[in-house]
Amino acid sequence: MKLRYIFAMVVAIAITMPSISQEKKKTRKEVLSMTMEEMSSLPLEELMDLMDIVGVSSMEELYDLLLNKDVTSASKKKESLFDSPLSTTVLSHEEIQSSGATSIEEALRLVPGVIVREKTNGNYDVHIRGLDNLPPKNMMLQSENTSTLVMINGRPVFNYAMGGIIWESLPVSLGDIDRIEVVRGPSSALYGPNAVSGAINIITQTIDSSTPLLSANIQGGNLNTYMGDIGIRKQLSSKVSIGVTGNYEVRNRNSDELFIFKEGAKFTKDEFETLTDGNGYTYIDPNDNIDELFPDPELSKEKAGVNGYLSYQINSDAIINLSGGYQYSFANTTTLGDNATSIAGRESKTSYVDLNANIYGFDVQGSYMFGFQDFGVGNLGFQTDMGQLNSNIEYNWQLKNLSVRPGLNYMSVFYDDTKHIPELGAGFFNGKKDMNIFATSLRLDYLATEKLRLVAALRAEKYSHSDQWTPSWQFISSYKINDKNNIRAVYSRANRSPFIIDMHSNFLWDREGRPSPDYIYFGGNENMDVMVSDLIEVGFRTRPVKNILLDIEAFYSKSKNFTVLAPDSTNFTLPIAMVGADPTILAMPTVTAYMRYQNIELEAEQKGITVSLDWVISEKLVAKSHLTVQQTKLDNYKPVTRDEIIGLQANAIYPSDGSNGLLAQKIYESAISGQIPQYPDMTSLSVSTDLKPTDYENDFKHEATPSFWGSVGVDYRPIDKLNIFTNAYFYGKQTFLNQYDTYNVDSKVLLNLKANYQMSKSLSLFVNMRNLLNDDKNEFAAMDNIGGLYLTGINFKL
Repeated sequence: MKLRYIFAMVVAIAITMPSISQEKKKTRKEVLSMTMEEMSSLPLEELMDLMDIVGVSSMEELYDLLLNKDVTSASKKKESLFDSPLSTTVLSHEEIQSSGATSIEEALRLVPGVIVREKTNGNYDVHIRGLDNLPPKNMMLQSENTSTLVMINGRPVFNYAMGGIIWESLPVSLGDIDRIEVVRGPSSALYGPNAVSGAINIITQTIDSSTPLLSANIQGGNLNTYMGDIGIRKQLSSKVSIGVTGNYEVRNRNSDELFIFKEGAKFTKDEFETLTDGNGYTYIDPNDNIDELFPDPELSKEKAGVNGYLSYQINSDAIINLSGGYQYSFANTTTLGDNATSIAGRESKTSYVDLNANIYGFDVQGSYMFGFQDFGVGNLGFQTDMGQLNSNIEYNWQLKNLSVRPGLNYMSVFYDDTKHIPELGAGFFNGKKDMNIFATSLRLDYLATEKLRLVAALRAEKYSHSDQWTPSWQFISSYKINDKNNIRAVYSRANRSPFIIDMHSNFLWDREGRPSPDYIYFGGNENMDVMVSDLIEVGFRTRPVKNILLDIEAFYSKSKNFTVLAPDSTNFTLPIAMVGADPTILAMPTVTAYMRYQNIELEAEQKGITVSLDWVISEKLVAKSHLTVQQTKLDNYKPVTRDEIIGLQANAIYPSDGSNGLLAQKIYESAISGQIPQYPDMTSLSVSTDLKPTDYENDFKHEATPSFWGSVGVDYRPIDKLNIFTNAYFYGKQTFLNQYDTYNVDSKVLLNLKANYQMSKSLSLFVNMRNLLNDDKNEFAAMDNIGGLYLTGINFKL
């Protein structure tokens, strides 16, 4: 059912509901959990009441508490943001809601150091500090962020099939979220593999006596965009609370055209079906069905999710949280395959259960996610069943000024395409393939003096396919000069896990109807080194006055052991016979390219600086801004594509200029030795070469990540009932290199505005304008032109 009908129903309920009685007086804990935005939205008399509750004598002292929000992801323990030893940002539920962000990904534009670019309406590319499109001149799969670990309540939601985050498949929506904590920089020592550039932890709401029984947020607008979430939450007793939430979202693209790489232009689905490359070859496989490849090219995204929450507080030292849910999603977004188009469909149907408990100092978590995922709708071989088990136990042992936190972790993941291929050999995996990871960790946190803090985190993973242990570490020191100034320094290493397709790919691609080669074989490799990144970072936090927080972080990283699917060798098989004394070619050769996942010599060096500023200007006005400037350079970079390597090998065997190559030499040698039988008996010759380009480039300026990006936002409340949030998100130009061409993406400024009017304590109405000036330049290479999105909606709490 379209959300516009739900929208109307909720409005009717809200209008007919009786007025809500005055809220209970807040506790000190509830006041300290409020954000600056919540405080600035209150009338002066209510602020005075809150000052009495927390026991401060001035507004400045109250803001001082607000600027020092608690965070847990940086150290796996509760501490103030100002004292956090890592570069950390906390986005509260209220801040996200005020901003008008329509998805978790878009909300991350508020976070310093995170670059977010929209690909199609509501589908985003998200990277912490960049390092995307590596290695260059490859498939669009290499543009996916495979080096940031995303979690929901500490539960990894990572795609271990090919790497990256299937953002549209997250079962939760903005309505579920209490806060989002983002840790920038390598964090594998804390959270395990794939937290290479950082970690994003999405934390859902805690249900207590102040939680509204019913909440809903629904909005709709142009491009057939409708989205909403609804939740019912209740604290049944002092020990037990429950909640059920649901969310739905549908969005259209602003066009139904498809970008064709080799044409460098956009065409409709019907036009695409008839396109040829000038030599009579079509862009789609003759065995493919265009209606299965693109069942609805106008649709950008459709998703739905339902989640259940149960919390049981055994006593003050023990609590158990259980959650579970289901999601369905479909998105037309960047292709994960080797398509002629930049856009492909992606579908997911998954369920999860998550048990999270803190019992007498032990943190215990066990989760299981399972279901069906299709990474390339309509393309045979991309459909797979999956299961992912994660279990973790840690204990926090406090010895005076030393905190010792040992831990054990086990993860098991499988992908199985057996049910979705007509025969073995037609899939990428051709059976059930799995990977198991056992890890042990230790974190030491020592308060050497009242001002000096030393932290060391060590972790080692044992992958099931390897006999070796893979270490990661983090060494941190922070020095609190005084209550207004804090400096920190970090040295860390993180690693990225192998992916199932890297190790177990086993696929022969019949390229009937396409240019040479006739076949491409994709092979896995279990003997690769894992990608690692080393980081050195220094940071400085200061509060020159009580209502300003300034954070500066400078970072330098070096990453190596990148993996890529690259040509190993090319083979020509040629039917020939002897006519008299002369060998005669009876047919054109069959050309097979053998590709294998492998490490490459590429190294990426990044250096940059991020500055963020939070400023509570007055009770009615809050300003926030951040800016990141970075530069990425590559060493040992081979500026060649897959096709160019295959072409080099093919030309060495069978030169295009008619000269003698390896094949002619083999024919001649065979004829001399009498290995070829006399006509009319036939045989074939097979000739291969693994010739590779030897030229490297060093100090190559990699510009797939913009050299700068950032945000400036103002939250303003001119009157008690009206809140206006204005934000400008901007980034510099980029150059994207893939296997077909070079694509330039221009710089862009997106001006956003949300105006919210509080009709009553239970109901507010709003208008939400994303990209207000309708700048329709594309934000990601070869993807859609992204224009303005204009929405109206309601927020309801009872």
